[in-house]
Amino acid sequence: MSDVIHTHYQRLAERYDSFLYYSPDFVRQLTSKMVDKLALNQDDILVDLGCGTGIYSLDILEQVSLKNPVIGVDPFPEMLAQIPEEAPIKRVAEDALEFSNRPGTYNKILVKETIHHIDDRQTLFRNLYQRLAPGGILLLVHVPPNVEYPLFNKALERCLNWHANPDELVSLLENETFQVERETLVYRHTIPKEKYFEMVANCYMSVLSSFEEEELKAGLQEMESTYADQEILEFNDRFDFITAKKV
Repeated sequence: MSDVIHTHYQRLAERYDSFLYYSPDFVRQLTSKMVDKLALNQDDILVDLGCGTGIYSLDILEQVSLKNPVIGVDPFPEMLAQIPEEAPIKRVAEDALEFSNRPGTYNKILVKETIHHIDDRQTLFRNLYQRLAPGGILLLVHVPPNVEYPLFNKALERCLNWHANPDELVSLLENETFQVERETLVYRHTIPKEKYFEMVANCYMSVLSSFEEEELKAGLQEMESTYADQEILEFNDRFDFITAKKV
């Protein structure tokens, strides 16, 4: 994992939810589909791999009363520290690849917007296949490369190589004999321009942390010009749901 990613999450941890939560409706739209695609039931042992501040696990727990604590894995203790102490989430400060290589058996594994930070995806998928019980499900939820966000052009271009290619992900999963299905969820955001510009200035996306300070300032100026006549920004957020079942 690059220094850019380490710096990004260590710096953003305390403000992560204020930028990425968006709204209860947004989170519930995603988590209800996660629950469905994972076929989650109360007896499952669920791993949230790259759980961050626990946004999605916490909302999943409002819908399914799991008998076992969610295993929330994230390499950044700063992110895990934002999870409420009383939440039934076992916090594991560990890299996804390292965790996947440790003994353990789980029924369901969620990987939400984490896969693009992992270089050796084939090894990760091979390890996770071994960790899953027969009939277990691995669910990848991620933003595809061609985003529709109201960003500056250089950021949109960099996303094309920053985010994981969903076709490649499907191929890698099938290499490990997973049975794979893919769907898309589209959420329409409506955000005050001032709020969104603040999010960009604070590098709410990891790709934005890869720009130098002057590049980011120039990008924000470009956005100011592009959206000068708008006070509210509306745009689509697309998520690939890639379901991989161990058969």
